[in-house]
Amino acid sequence: MKMLMIHAWNGREKAYRGRFSNLLSYPSLTLATIYSLIPDGVFSSVDVVDENAQRVVYDGEKYDLVLISFDTSSSLTAYEHCREFKNRGSYVVCGGYHATALPEEVREHCDTVISGPAEISIPLFIEDFRNGNPEKFYKNPEICAAEYKTPARDKITLKKKLKIPALIANRGCNNACKYCSMGTMWRSNPRPVEDVVRELIELDSRMVIFYDPNFFGNREYAISLMKALIPLKIRWASNATADFGYDQELMKLAFASGCRAVLIGLESMNTKSLTLAAKRFHTAENYKEIVQNIHANKMMVNGCFVLGFDHDTEEELLSLPKQVDDLGLDLCRFAILTPYPGTKFFEEYQKNGRIISTDWSRYNQHYTVYKPTHMTPERLDEIYRKVWKEAFSWRRVFRRTFKSSWWKRHYVFMIFGANIGFKFLGLSKRKMN
Repeated sequence: MKMLMIHAWNGREKAYRGRFSNLLSYPSLTLATIYSLIPDGVFSSVDVVDENAQRVVYDGEKYDLVLISFDTSSSLTAYEHCREFKNRGSYVVCGGYHATALPEEVREHCDTVISGPAEISIPLFIEDFRNGNPEKFYKNPEICAAEYKTPARDKITLKKKLKIPALIANRGCNNACKYCSMGTMWRSNPRPVEDVVRELIELDSRMVIFYDPNFFGNREYAISLMKALIPLKIRWASNATADFGYDQELMKLAFASGCRAVLIGLESMNTKSLTLAAKRFHTAENYKEIVQNIHANKMMVNGCFVLGFDHDTEEELLSLPKQVDDLGLDLCRFAILTPYPGTKFFEEYQKNGRIISTDWSRYNQHYTVYKPTHMTPERLDEIYRKVWKEAFSWRRVFRRTFKSSWWKRHYVFMIFGANIGFKFLGLSKRKMN
C-alpha cells in the first residue's frame, strides 16, 4: 500500500511563499510528528507534501491512503484535496484544528476524521484500516507526554523555511483566552525534562525555537527544564505571557539557559479589551515596564497585537504603530480578531448573530469575519492594513533594529531580517482580494 500525507495550506496565504519566506516561516512539526507515528511495514511508500512550499499532484502516484492535516483557514483547500483523491479511489483521513472543532462538517468531505492529538489515534486507525474496518471518528485526547515520539524531521522539506529547528516541551496552555483555539486541540502536558534534553542533543543545533504556546506557564516545570538547558549552551526563543516580565527569577534563569527572545501576546493597549478576552494579565499600562524588564535581562521582545475587540476604537487602533515605538519592542506583528470555531468568542458571536462569514478561507487573521462594535468590518480591515503599513515603514524598521539592545551583536541580523520579512508579508496581504 502507498500513503500520502499532506499539510494543507490556504491558497490566500501565498505571501509566505515569496522571496522572504525563509525570514519568517518556521519549520512545521505537524507532518514530522505524524510520520513518526506510522507503524513500520504497513506501507510500501509514504510521501509527504507540505503545501506551504510544495504542490499537491493529483494524477501522479496512486495512493491507497491520503491523510490531510489542516487548520480552519485551509479547510476549503483541504476539502478540494479530499474530493480529488476520493474520486481517484483513495481512502481519505482528515485531522488537525478544524477537524477537532467541527468533526461532523469535516466528515462530509472525507472517510475518517481524527480529532485532537494523533499519538494514539493514528496507530489505532492504521491497524483498523489494515484489517478493513476503519471507524469514522477517532478521538483520544489522553496522551502521556512520556510517550511522545521524536518527530521525523528528515522526512519533511525545509524549503522556504527558517533553518532553525523547532521542538515542543509542552503543547498546551492553562490560560483560557476567549479568542484562542489552542485549548480546542491540546491540554497542558509537559514532557519529561530528560526527553526534551535528549531531543535537543540529537538536534545538534546551537539555536532552537520552542513552539510551546506558553513556555513559562508551568513555572516549576519551566525552572527544571531551563536548569537542564544550561549545560547544553544553546540559544533559544519561545512564547511567553506578559507576567513573565515581572518574574525576575524566571527571567534570569531564562537568560542563563540561553533564552534570547520571547514572543508575547500583548494583544491590546486597552485594559477593558484584555479583560473581555479573559487574558490572565490585563493591565496594559504596565506593558512598557514589562518590556524594559525583559530587555534589562538581555532578551528581545516580539509583541503581538489583535485588532477588533469590542472596546477597541478607531483612534486607539490607529495609534498602535506609535504605541509600538513607545514600548520599545524589537519586533511586532498584528492580526484581526478571528473567532475560530471551537473558541468561546465563536460561540458567543454566533449566538448573537455577529458572524458575517463562514468562508473558512477568510479565517486567517487578515480579514474581518464578524461585526465589530465601534466600526464596520470594512473599516477594521482598512485600519489593520494601515497599521501594518505604518508599523513597518522603513523608518520604523531601522529604528527598531538599531535601537535594539542587541544591535551591536550578530543578533541584529535576525532582528532586521524578521522586520523585513514582516514588512513584505504585510505588503502582500494588502494586495490580496
